[in-house]
Parts: sequence; C-alpha cells; structure tokens
Amino acid sequence: MDIYKLITLNQPYSTFPQALYKILSEGHGWIEWNKDGNKIRYNDPERLMRELQALGFKAQDSASLSKNFNDYGFKRLSDARKSRYDPWRSNWTVFAHPNFLRHSPDSANAIQRRRARRPRAPSKKSSPSSDESGW
Repeated sequence: MDIYKLITLNQPYSTFPQALYKILSEGHGWIEWNKDGNKIRYNDPERLMRELQALGFKAQDSASLSKNFNDYGFKRLSDARKSRYDPWRSNWTVFAHPNFLRHSPDSANAIQRRRARRPRAPSKKSSPSSDESGW
C-alpha cells in the first residue's frame, strides 16, 4: 500500500469544500452536480451531515451545515426547507460557488473560509445635552 494512503487514511479533510467535493465524487443519488458542473444540489441534509461527520466535520444540525456553506461563500439558489414536508425528498437545496466546479477539483482547494466579521462597536448617539452645546 502507498505510504501516502497509509498516512492520510481516515484523516479529516482540511476544508469544507474539499470534503464536499469528495462526497460529490462518490456519485450518490441524494447529492449531485448540475449538468454544467457549476452548481450542486442535495435533498437529504441529515445524510450530508452524517457524511461530513465521517470526514471529520462537526456538522450537527442544519444551522451548522448552512453556516459552513455561508462561511465559504456558497450562494443558496433554492431552499427545500421552505417547502412543505416532502417524504419522497423531491425538493432540493441548491448551492453554487464560482470556484466550486465539477471538472476542476483543484479549485475547491483554493476556496477559503471568510474571516469572521468583527462585532460592530456601539454607535455613539449624541445626547440632547451635547447637541445643545453648539447653540
């Protein structure tokens, strides 16, 4: 067996886009590329979370899954959560990222997590007494 495979076997993927690309490359029916290879869609968020957990991610609920997509700059194009209950999983959630492309696996490696925004400093509202000082 290749030494590289021994070292990396069962190691978590370093970024969410890399893990997502791996899951997509396995050819599941519940997550797939569009025909142009520039959008992805899935209809089983619980399974996606389990697959990500198996790759070393701590996705525990749909909020953390959405946070990962958002943190890496993916745009939500449609949302199955807004649909009525669908026992046949015919509703799909669709995401896209300009650098997440089916025929360009290296582009997934280039996608960086966006920095956390700093909390806004409280605005200093002028008090009525300070406004009157200029009169």
